[in-house]
Amino acid sequence: MKRFLLWSFERGSIQYDVICVLIIAFVFVTPATFFDDRPDYMRIRGSDPIVRQGKDDDGTPVWVVKVSEEQGAVGRLKGSLGPDVTIFHTYAVDDSFGRRVAYAFWVVR
Repeated sequence: MKRFLLWSFERGSIQYDVICVLIIAFVFVTPATFFDDRPDYMRIRGSDPIVRQGKDDDGTPVWVVKVSEEQGAVGRLKGSLGPDVTIFHTYAVDDSFGRRVAYAFWVVR
């Protein structure tokens, strides 16, 4: 076991090939949901169409609107928060299958 952990096998040996195959199998077989490392404000939870997910690293409020089209999401957000809201950054949120499920907006009032 110590030789496996310290990787003390020569290239081209059976043991070296087995370790390489195990690493490659782990990379390609592990589902993407295992590595779900999105920030909390990019996670879609609950049944509300508009969710304030919190603040980003700079302290700016981030709102997530569950709509697949950006213009509809902007309209829904401004209808909920009021027309005096300024959106200075938009990010499309996809689920683990690559489908667009929402938009995240960084908002300044």
